[in-house]
Amino acid sequence: MTDVPEEDPRLAALEPRFLAALSRKEVGDLDAAEEELRSILRVEPRLPEPQLELARILLDTDRLDEAEVHAREALRLVEAGGQWTDEIPEEVLQALVHATLAEVLRRRADEDDTIFGEESVFRALVDESRSHFARAAELDPQDEYASYHAFFLGLQGKGKVEVGPPLAPDDESAEE
Repeated sequence: MTDVPEEDPRLAALEPRFLAALSRKEVGDLDAAEEELRSILRVEPRLPEPQLELARILLDTDRLDEAEVHAREALRLVEAGGQWTDEIPEEVLQALVHATLAEVLRRRADEDDTIFGEESVFRALVDESRSHFARAAELDPQDEYASYHAFFLGLQGKGKVEVGPPLAPDDESAEE
């Protein structure tokens, strides 16, 4: 965690709670981890890392709409320079946030209501997901998951990314 200024003991007190939430998540106690993260965000909603971790839990438990809200907020905060931790490089944290949001959007596009719904909604979700996976791959070329999905959704290679044509709902690759 970054060095917390002496004048803000509130943030210093959140650090062990955040680490405890991560430990709970690691051992599969998602309910306790979620509650702790929500509790942290009630104290300080401007921390991108708890927003990101909460988005991951919500994604893992198929609450995609709420996961998207927290992933977008984490992205907004981290892009504004609001990184709280210093354990991982800034570009890696940004890549994780982009990849999480991309995964939420990809999963929303995979829902039957979306696939068989309005084509423009499907295309918008796939295109935005593609864009976020590409950004994650650019920020962290070691992120094989983001690189795979960036390629799978129509992007060529790592590093310099070229966006392919949008996928149609009946496109075979949209089914995976």
